[in-house]
Amino acid sequence: MTTPQTIFNALRGTWTLHRTLTSAIPSFPSGTFTGTATLTPHPPSTSHPPTSLLYSESGELKTDTGLILRANKKYIYQYDEKKDKISAWFVKEPSSQTQNRNTDNTNPNEEAAVEQADYLFHELILAPDSTATKSTISDCRMTATGDHLCIKDNYAARYAFEFENGELKWWSLRYNVSGPSKDYISSTVFRR
Repeated sequence: MTTPQTIFNALRGTWTLHRTLTSAIPSFPSGTFTGTATLTPHPPSTSHPPTSLLYSESGELKTDTGLILRANKKYIYQYDEKKDKISAWFVKEPSSQTQNRNTDNTNPNEEAAVEQADYLFHELILAPDSTATKSTISDCRMTATGDHLCIKDNYAARYAFEFENGELKWWSLRYNVSGPSKDYISSTVFRR
């Protein structure tokens, strides 16, 4: 069986992503988002295996009305070895002082501030996919769930991870978002 640590380590690298947004609220855009996502050791280090990966995506959203928007976002995925669990965290917004320091070219050798985890988005509760018919450990599908209540709006995350010959071939992330302010589905597929 694929372990949380195996999944966490397999996420590293660059992925192309395709997302479909379907909103039941007319003022919230529906459309498609295409771009790339990278998961890199955080903070970057080659001396030890990462316990955190910085998730960074960028791309273009084309709404059903034809509007085209550039967008990006970041999260931090953490692996807790003692609990054998993966969790997703929001990235702390940089302070205005950090932003000014990083855009000021008076000291080009100064490193940009390292993104920091702010607060928990959700833990991934992993389970083997009950529909999987693969016969070997290196070929399997794992699923995970995680939920986040944002004031009164609930974000229900559903992950799927597809392994072939011990390698993560693709993964998906679907959010069902519901509440008094939001009602949409965000469905993303990541491929190498």
